Amino acid sequence: MSPHRDASAAHQRIKFPLSRWLLAPLTTRRARRLAAAYGPGMDARTAWALARTTTHPEEISFAMNHLSQDKEDDS
Repeated sequence: MSPHRDASAAHQRIKFPLSRWLLAPLTTRRARRLAAAYGPGMDARTAWALARTTTHPEEISFAMNHLSQDKEDDS
């Protein structure tokens, strides 16, 4: 692999806040892998919500509220 290719891949990596890593490291790791597999079209919050609700389906309502607040903030 060329060094240029490695540098561009590093810029596309999604970063999660330290609080996510401290409070739910396994979910954050799964979210990071999910976002990497999906590509540049997935943001960190969506990846984290999908990873979290996969292992904790009872939290779907909380995740949907969290994601809908993001849409309201963007408007």
